[in-house]
Amino acid sequence: MATTISNPPYNMKWQHPFFAQSQERFLLGVPPESNANYAFILTALSKQDKAVFLLPNGVLSTNNKEEQAIKASLVEKNYLEAVISLPDRMFESTSIPTSLLIFNKKKQTSNILMVNASSLATEEVREQRGQVGSKSHTNRVYKKKVNVLSNDAINKVMSLLDKPADEPGLSKVASIETIKGQGYILTPNRYIEMKKETVQHSSLEKLAEQLNRVSAEKGAVKLTINKKMASDLGLMPLIKLLQEGAQTSKELNEQFKDDGIALSDESIVTLTNSKTFKIEVKKWDKLPAIVVMFAQMWKQLMITCNNEENRYLMELKDIMLERYFE
Repeated sequence: MATTISNPPYNMKWQHPFFAQSQERFLLGVPPESNANYAFILTALSKQDKAVFLLPNGVLSTNNKEEQAIKASLVEKNYLEAVISLPDRMFESTSIPTSLLIFNKKKQTSNILMVNASSLATEEVREQRGQVGSKSHTNRVYKKKVNVLSNDAINKVMSLLDKPADEPGLSKVASIETIKGQGYILTPNRYIEMKKETVQHSSLEKLAEQLNRVSAEKGAVKLTINKKMASDLGLMPLIKLLQEGAQTSKELNEQFKDDGIALSDESIVTLTNSKTFKIEVKKWDKLPAIVVMFAQMWKQLMITCNNEENRYLMELKDIMLERYFE
């Protein structure tokens, strides 16, 4: 069976031929003039039963009305055999991610294989010369990181094409009905089950130590602030979050009281109607970071204002001297 294999120009504009809708290749729809991606696909399938296209990922989830209709028809006609998403930075000239779309009008099943080959990619550094410009540029050698698929990775994908199977994090055999339920979006990761990985947690003692440290740092300073000022400064969402955090700390302290966790559940911020902005230092053994930052900012502001004031005072002094000696 003859097969068309193509890596056409991406997202190229084109012009509709006369009587395009009556042409056999466009029986499933006429692609928009703004993008010829699906025009290449439909033209190939009008001549061959099998075709493989390397195209940008935009074809998988396009929002264009004409392209969406064509994509849905290709799925419903059972022409699409597999979609293999590839990693970005595979090409030296562009970093965009691409996918392989495999079409087979004579396929024996009504399922579509979805493969996330980007999960199999490895990174390597290649040397590349400048492509345009003067000799100083074209003679220069650049080092560029690219993603590649090893022979083992390619063989793995080929084995899935030969015997489609579900593998968490890698592949999924999706039915036409399932893809229809997803609005005919062909992005493999939408269908592939995430691979479950065992996460190594810190010990409860270590977590207690770190939580207590952060809790002490948060509770080292208490802020009393006028409600309107807090609102004008955009602090209200954070204050609400801190209040919810204090309630959560109370619940956690009760749940883990025998495990050495003692989170601060004191109110860190107090809202008031009075004209007040007060920072109260709760821990004096070590100055809280926010107090140190505030002190440095205050110091810098005072120095700046003092220098500016001195300039004006000197000018005022000169004026007074001129008046005195007139």
